[in-house]
Amino acid sequence: MIKRILVTAFPPVIFLLGIAACAQNEPLSPTKSASTPAGQLQLFQPVSDVPIPKDAALDAERSLILSGTDDWTGRLVMTTSIPTTEAFAFYKSEMPRFEWDPIMSVQSAISVLNFTRAGRAATVQVERRALGGTLVTVTVARTHDTVGGATSSPTQNAPLNRR
Repeated sequence: MIKRILVTAFPPVIFLLGIAACAQNEPLSPTKSASTPAGQLQLFQPVSDVPIPKDAALDAERSLILSGTDDWTGRLVMTTSIPTTEAFAFYKSEMPRFEWDPIMSVQSAISVLNFTRAGRAATVQVERRALGGTLVTVTVARTHDTVGGATSSPTQNAPLNRR
C-alpha cells in the first residue's frame, strides 16, 4: 500500500519541483535591440557594457544591479543552454570587444575570468548546471584604488598597531 502511494505521488512532486526551478529564471525579453561590437544582434541587455549570451535567462533572485546600464556595480546571474567551454570562450573573446582588459583566466570545473575597465573590475564565473546548460555570474565593482576618487595602497588605510 505504501509503495503504491509513493509511486502515485512521486511523478507530480517531480513535475512541480521542475516548474518551480524554471520559475526562478526570467528570459531576457525583447524590449530593446542592441548590437554587440562583434555585430551579433542582442534582444535585451540589463547592462550595456558586458556581453550577454543570446539565449541567456536572468536569475532575478540572485542578481543585483546598482546604477545605470553602462556604469553599474553588482552581480548579474544568468543561465544559458550553451556548454561551459563555449561560454568560457564567449566571455574570453567578447569582454575585450566591450573594452574590458583581461587580467587572468582559469578554465576548470568552475572557470573564472578577470578583467578591468576604467577603474572597475569584472569577474566572470562559468560553471556547469546540474540539469544541463551553464550558470554564468558576472560581478562588477569599482577597484579599490578608485574609491572616493583618490588612489590608495593597501597599507595606507591599515590600522596602526599602538601599544
